[in-house]
Amino acid sequence: MKFVYDKKIDNECHQRINARDDIFGEKIKKDIYPVSDEIVQQFSNKWTSEIEGSFEKGIFEIFNKHIPKDFICYIISSPYSMDIKEGIAISASSLGAMIRMICHEANHYMFRQSNYRDKYFPNMDIEDAKEIFTIVNNIYFKDIMETPDNGWKKFWSQRKGFLQKWQSNNLKQ
Repeated sequence: MKFVYDKKIDNECHQRINARDDIFGEKIKKDIYPVSDEIVQQFSNKWTSEIEGSFEKGIFEIFNKHIPKDFICYIISSPYSMDIKEGIAISASSLGAMIRMICHEANHYMFRQSNYRDKYFPNMDIEDAKEIFTIVNNIYFKDIMETPDNGWKKFWSQRKGFLQKWQSNNLKQ
């Protein structure tokens, strides 16, 4: 995975956030976390080949599809990370839990390309469905994530219910 800063991507992410009144019922933070070459390098240094191997294996186990070889992680100054059409955009403030955040946003990116929304969440907004679905990261990335993926508070009960469904349908007993 390649880590980069791109001012255009950063600005687009800020515009997406500023266009909202809230995020899943929570007040939007407007903090800015400056991105320097040193910050980008710190992200790159933490993403070892061992972590990348476990990450790629987990993505394949979840989606039965490989993440693109040219996948890019954009480091942004927003307090919020997100999936974007070009890859994923990770907040510079996430350095302490960057692996969990990368797994979370990469899951969103791959979810958009999968049939899981139709299969598991046919009548739900895709943004909500993506947030519920990331609970599976706690199975497939538990050995590399710094902390569990708890997701947004709004979805906690739905995530637990979905995890049970996923485990019964997808994990070999």
